[in-house]
Amino acid sequence: MPRISLLIAAALALAPTAAAATDGPWWSDPAKGFALLSLIIFFAIVWRAGGFKTITGMLDKRSEDIQSRITEAKALRDQATAMVADAKRKQKEATEEASAIVAQAKKDAEAMVAQAKQDLSARIERREALAEARIARAEEEAAAEVRKAAADAATEATRRLLASSGTGDDVFERAAAEIEGALN
Repeated sequence: MPRISLLIAAALALAPTAAAATDGPWWSDPAKGFALLSLIIFFAIVWRAGGFKTITGMLDKRSEDIQSRITEAKALRDQATAMVADAKRKQKEATEEASAIVAQAKKDAEAMVAQAKQDLSARIERREALAEARIARAEEEAAAEVRKAAADAATEATRRLLASSGTGDDVFERAAAEIEGALN
């Protein structure tokens, strides 16, 4: 129906232009006058039958449909904008959280390295102390063995001297007992 009304409006708009191409004014031609009168009568009948109300009602309905689509499109655009903003916010939060996790991991790694250095230093100190203790014990054992060897050598030398000088074994035994008592 809207197409018919557009065609009629176009015909009315072009009628004076078509008459300009002929001789004289357009209303002086009886065929054109009759056509105009018929057109006016047709519009009167359409108006009386409620055709214009139907056409305007259809146009109003079409306008309402378009308006509802525009409203729906605006609502969808608003939803999309909200979703984009929410996605950007979540992305920013995720980026910040990832940065915080990386920073915490770096701190933890630094703390672990520091702890490992402390543990290594303590282990090295314990091993050094243990090595020094072993060295000291070895020195003491060596000194004790040297003293014992020296005592044995002195005892043997004294025994030989006493044996060669002819004094008794009593003196020797007492001297050996005194040496051993002094070493222990």
